[in-house]
Amino acid sequence: MIPAPNAACRLLMVFLVLTAHTALAQQAASKPEDIRNLKLRDWQPRSMLKTKVTRIALPKFPVIDVHNHLGGGAAVLTKRRVDKYIAEMDAAGVRTVVNLDGGWDARLQETIAALDEAHPGRFLTFALIDLRGFDEDGWSKREADRLRKSFEAGAKGLKFHKSLGLSYRDKDGKLLGIDDKRLDPIWALCGEMKRPVMIHTSDPAAFFTPLDRYNERWHELNKHPNWLFHGEKYPSREELLEQRNRAIGKHPKTTFIGAHFGNNPEDLATVGKWLDAYPNFHVDIDARISELGRQPYSCRRFFIKHQDRIMFGTDTTPQADAYRLYYRFMETDDEYFDTAESHHRQGFWMIYGIFLPAPVLEKIYNGNAVKLLGLSPAGSL
Repeated sequence: MIPAPNAACRLLMVFLVLTAHTALAQQAASKPEDIRNLKLRDWQPRSMLKTKVTRIALPKFPVIDVHNHLGGGAAVLTKRRVDKYIAEMDAAGVRTVVNLDGGWDARLQETIAALDEAHPGRFLTFALIDLRGFDEDGWSKREADRLRKSFEAGAKGLKFHKSLGLSYRDKDGKLLGIDDKRLDPIWALCGEMKRPVMIHTSDPAAFFTPLDRYNERWHELNKHPNWLFHGEKYPSREELLEQRNRAIGKHPKTTFIGAHFGNNPEDLATVGKWLDAYPNFHVDIDARISELGRQPYSCRRFFIKHQDRIMFGTDTTPQADAYRLYYRFMETDDEYFDTAESHHRQGFWMIYGIFLPAPVLEKIYNGNAVKLLGLSPAGSL
């Protein structure tokens, strides 16, 4: 019989095994990595192009940012935070920012006090409605009455998030549609009181397709899997946009602003048809210059043709450098530049400037918003 190893022998055996593993690991580390095994998520290409770079500190005309999220309520909108917003706005030539986070009741009043009233002309607050309990008796009247009070308190418009059509379900699991008749009193009230509706419907086209090797937003969707709306659980993107358009057509006296270029910047021809079909429909450019700037020829033609129906927005907390990327897109003919700093990386492509004529720039930067929101002319920088 072979005697069992004593403690010293066992320690020696462990030492030899660890030494062998360490030697193998060092040997493997010393070998160059086979680039053919690079994972897609680790690929970070750097362009070798040498192109013109135009720095624009200030826009040609004062800017009104119609789509932003500054937070709501006194606890969030402290003097320090608001002063920082204003400093960034001043540095970037932004006259006014529309805050879409007003909420309702006490939160709305606190938000208006911290922004609109404390800094007249610099901020405009939009209200929200409470979609919870939409299948309860009396919900439509309750929210219409609440919204009327919000407008009387100083809210300049109403915001709907993409959750309308995608998230709110009744007790039987049925989604609340954007064209549901229970929302008719809300749309009608906005028309009566001449308050525009900023409506975010659906999301980028890639977010409604399978997360596979063909998905052009693969990186984003792997990082944010909750942004994927593909599958039987959700309505199609086309159905959501049709629901919104039915509501717009049913309420011609109400002004609708389609957030994110109507959430269809991948298909400019269709957005143009919507603008032709619905005189009460407008779009903003917020968080979509990544899509618009990769089709510069079509985009420039579109902006010139529909110059009275497009507004400036960012969807990005005021940052001077982020604004300046928008100005570079709007004002220059720079080629193949990155826009990640303007919002966040969307797709893996670069964009091109569309060098809009000055009269078109002025309308998009501020003129259209002045008319739609009933503001005083923006003047000059």
